Amino acid sequence: MRTYKSLLALAEELDGDALEMDRLMARNRTAWERILQGADDPVDWGALGFTMQTLYGVLENYFLRISKYFENNLPSDRWHQALVDKMAIEIPGIRPALFTNPDHVKMVRELVRFRHRLRNLYGEDLDPHKTRAVQQTVMEFFVAFPQIHAAFLAKLRSIADVL
Repeated sequence: MRTYKSLLALAEELDGDALEMDRLMARNRTAWERILQGADDPVDWGALGFTMQTLYGVLENYFLRISKYFENNLPSDRWHQALVDKMAIEIPGIRPALFTNPDHVKMVRELVRFRHRLRNLYGEDLDPHKTRAVQQTVMEFFVAFPQIHAAFLAKLRSIADVL
């Protein structure tokens, strides 16, 4: 049951995830700077990839908190993609959309694909060219995320005030 206190608790949990994303972005920037300064060993690319995957993991947790709080309904197959898609949907009278910009959804879908690829490499190294492209998406998305987060929390607080 949604209550004023439970919505505020959700907002606090999302704030915690957002803070963790900030911390992980600092790690990501460190790994990226090393590559920009000439580090080109597969281990360097792997370290960068690990930070990218970890960032997405926290972001997915953020999405799961929202989904579980409001509807807790995800298909068992392709639930990662369905979860991202749900974040762009407003459910009138139930939940506002997290994403209002379709470009943000596209960026997150690219991160999902990268995460899947990284988790299924099995003895291969990351392709530096492809990883560099995803890193650009990471930087663009996670620079925009604080505004996305703040706008969503404002909507949650508006809903809480009505309860």
